Amino acid sequence: MVTPSAPTRRSLLALSAGGISTVLLPSRPRAGEPGVLRVASPWEWTSNEPTDTGYLMTRLGIGETLVQVEPDGRLSGGIAESWSVDDDRLTWRFRIRQGALFHDGTPVTPEATAASLRRALAGESLQQVPVDRLFTDGPDVVIRTVSPFSPLPAMLVDYAAVVLAPASWGPDGTVQRVIATGPFRIVSTEGKTLVDLERFDRYWGAAASVARVRYTAIPNGDTRTNVAISGDQDIVFSTPPAATSRIDAAGRSKVVSMTVPRVRVLAFNAGLPQFEDVRVRRAISMAIDRRGIASAVLRHPGSAATQLLPPVVPGWHDATLEPYAFDVSAAKALLDQAGWTPGPDGIRGKDGLRLAGTLLTIANRPELTVMGTAMQAQLKAIGMELTVVPGPAAAVPAAIQAGTMQMTLFARTYVNVPDVVATIVPDFTRQRSTWGTLEWPGRTRMKALTDAYVRTFDEADKAPLRRDILRLIQDELPVLAVSWFEHTVAVGTRVGGLVIDPYEMRYMLSGVRLS
Repeated sequence: MVTPSAPTRRSLLALSAGGISTVLLPSRPRAGEPGVLRVASPWEWTSNEPTDTGYLMTRLGIGETLVQVEPDGRLSGGIAESWSVDDDRLTWRFRIRQGALFHDGTPVTPEATAASLRRALAGESLQQVPVDRLFTDGPDVVIRTVSPFSPLPAMLVDYAAVVLAPASWGPDGTVQRVIATGPFRIVSTEGKTLVDLERFDRYWGAAASVARVRYTAIPNGDTRTNVAISGDQDIVFSTPPAATSRIDAAGRSKVVSMTVPRVRVLAFNAGLPQFEDVRVRRAISMAIDRRGIASAVLRHPGSAATQLLPPVVPGWHDATLEPYAFDVSAAKALLDQAGWTPGPDGIRGKDGLRLAGTLLTIANRPELTVMGTAMQAQLKAIGMELTVVPGPAAAVPAAIQAGTMQMTLFARTYVNVPDVVATIVPDFTRQRSTWGTLEWPGRTRMKALTDAYVRTFDEADKAPLRRDILRLIQDELPVLAVSWFEHTVAVGTRVGGLVIDPYEMRYMLSGVRLS
């Protein structure tokens, strides 16, 4: 039986390529509501359903899953105090934490936990679990799989698997009230933008340091910058990187940043004649000045991607891979070899087809459109015509599913659960994914690798499989990582004890202190 070690609480962290370091903040107090921690981020409270808003429930410390991930990547117990897998490698037993209570004071039982999990199986990550049966056995929730599936504990970190009390659901089966188990419980919500929380004094773990939290959703980046400058919020998550110097100069907050495994990715429809040849995709990759984009557009040169994932996910970052190259001459030579010759206007053609593509970007991430415009000029230098079309986020998966996507630039989080394979599978093994490549012929080889990965329970076997998966993506370029994200957080001067989670599963608010 695996018994996770207790979570650790550390001072404010910033992550660099060399590891984790401590950032000391000034302790100058400022006017604010005593005992109320004011927190802002871009994300709105759009519904009470964990499959929709569960990521906010876990980030704010309202809801919990059976298994949690610590900022250093360790899996730890949430609702499950321990777990084990039988010798058959099919039967998993999750021991429900004794004494844990829901926010209405009722006990957390295996039956209530199993009811939440059955609903959660529709979530993006949990759909992949080959569940045969889900049932209770005394103090345990038992999940039996059809075939061996070693990442199961990591998959249960998925926010869709937040455990709710039976009283949460109305007669129609929808969640009427969020009655969960975390260190904070909901006092009230106001529309999509305000959530008031209070400390849950009967929480099974360490009690939160602050008695109350007021959460405000602020989707606009300029507005988040302004409230960080004014000091109207104690913690502002996801501040625009370009605003860091202005926020710091105002003196009411200090911005800390951490590289996280969220990636700005350029994906192709590899079934189109202009992108089916890997030499064309390599030429496009070589023509993109990632460091220039990271410096001029993102204001953070270190965010330029060298492969799919940053070193913050050590098991899924291969330092032996040759990094993406920026070499315009070599890009032109590859296109020459592939038979694409320049036309009178400089745009290359082959068999009557122009080397051109329409790039979909997401309008509510304005840096993507600016990055697309920069790539438009860079690709023109090698003889490719690019048209940049911003649109709503839903337009990207819709175009992929319809088969009309040519190219797209989007932001993808590869640790929706701690094991990256949960995102690799849907993005790279399906003919038409939701947030990935389209019509990539390498998906058959990728499926064989990921199938082998989830079947094995031996880390000595998993490590080479991870390397093969990463090398296949790096060699065949079904997608190009352009930049890694810097998670930027403005921390007010009366805040202490904040831990930044690179997995972005939790805001770790229960450990925050106010001076």
